[in-house]
Amino acid sequence: MKALKHIRYDLYLILLIVLTFLSFAGPLKEYLLPLFVGIGFLFILSGANVFYVLPIPFFMQMSFTDLRDNVQITTIYTTILTILIVIDIILNRKIKRKGTLMTALLFLVLAAVLTHVNSPDLFTTFAGFMQIASILGLYFYFVNTLDTNADNFRLVSKLLLYISVLVSIEMIYVIYESGDLVVEVLKRRDIYLGWENINVVIYANLVSLPLTAYLIHESKVKIIYMILALLSIVGIFLTLSRSSVMTVFVYIVVLVPMMFILSKQRLLLFIQGLLFLTLTIAVAYYLETHFSLLSQYMQAIGSRELLKLDDRIKLLQIAFEKFKEYPIVGSGGLYSSRVILAEYGLAALNYHNTVAQASTLGILGIIGFFYLFAKKTWLIMLSKDSFKWYVLLMLFVTAFVNGTLQPMYFYSTYMVFVFLVVATIEVSIAYESPNSLT
Repeated sequence: MKALKHIRYDLYLILLIVLTFLSFAGPLKEYLLPLFVGIGFLFILSGANVFYVLPIPFFMQMSFTDLRDNVQITTIYTTILTILIVIDIILNRKIKRKGTLMTALLFLVLAAVLTHVNSPDLFTTFAGFMQIASILGLYFYFVNTLDTNADNFRLVSKLLLYISVLVSIEMIYVIYESGDLVVEVLKRRDIYLGWENINVVIYANLVSLPLTAYLIHESKVKIIYMILALLSIVGIFLTLSRSSVMTVFVYIVVLVPMMFILSKQRLLLFIQGLLFLTLTIAVAYYLETHFSLLSQYMQAIGSRELLKLDDRIKLLQIAFEKFKEYPIVGSGGLYSSRVILAEYGLAALNYHNTVAQASTLGILGIIGFFYLFAKKTWLIMLSKDSFKWYVLLMLFVTAFVNGTLQPMYFYSTYMVFVFLVVATIEVSIAYESPNSLT
């Protein structure tokens, strides 16, 4: 019966993937919003586990090619989802937790307010403030709506895995629809999905990989998750993002031995892993001999000049100069980097480094960032489940590997995923050891 419940959730997510992709590709574009709202209401009225409600906003975001720049669609989308969340809270949830990370998040919110003394204008302060405040609100929502369910770790891992699979499918579809050679599309980094830029769309993929490793660790039929993880990795590689490709290699180096150390099914893991590796090599050989895809990819990689970091160093220099100018409360908040870099004639919107971006909030912001990170690490370590090791790997690698070239912790897309995972652990700890969080 438990296995049937797991399969049912997989089938539900696969259904959402199909519907979302059909909207993204065109046929269901006019009908997906009411269809998803209807599905959401049905689950809310039935009092279902919130993991059946959460996929609705995540997949809805990925269904429109013009969502990012269409104010009308964005407003309608946000309003409807907010109404759904409020109805779900009123009917099914009880607000009973403050949240272990609330103090650390409030510290960052305070830093975002105080930085206004050096802000170019009120909008700049407000935009940066809302980035942090919205994450605080979502975290509070997560810790108060997630059920105390033994399957939560599997559910959150599957949710993020299937989101990453859809991202990869949409990217492959865009390349196919372009009609150009794959190598030319990749060189131009011309994979535009419409709902987020090319570096950010694969944050779900980056977050999901260690969680997919957990699913492999927990499941008897491991090869299916291995194949889905490979599809997620393909999406990351298609971006040609230096930080993300580097992150994948670090994951692989650490995850493979970690899984063998933690696994209680080492023989199954070895046999299915060997079969997966054989299949991967065979498919790669076929794609190379018939379509030269690997050669084209290596050509595209070469065109990126992956070791050229002059542009990133320039951004770090500007960030450091502004930090020296405004050391205490920063230069005006997270959004101020756009204004400052524009004054230097640069098109970049941020400093492409997590700590450098935190410096827009001054020393208070840097302290707040590390305090929040330390609190998260402490919280995760309280868990008794092996899930914690996969989450810790995800947090540290995305923050300090990918975060060297991307401001990970100040992208809402990434933070929503992270705080959903961390809230899942917090709820589990509160259920198993109620006194450990006090």
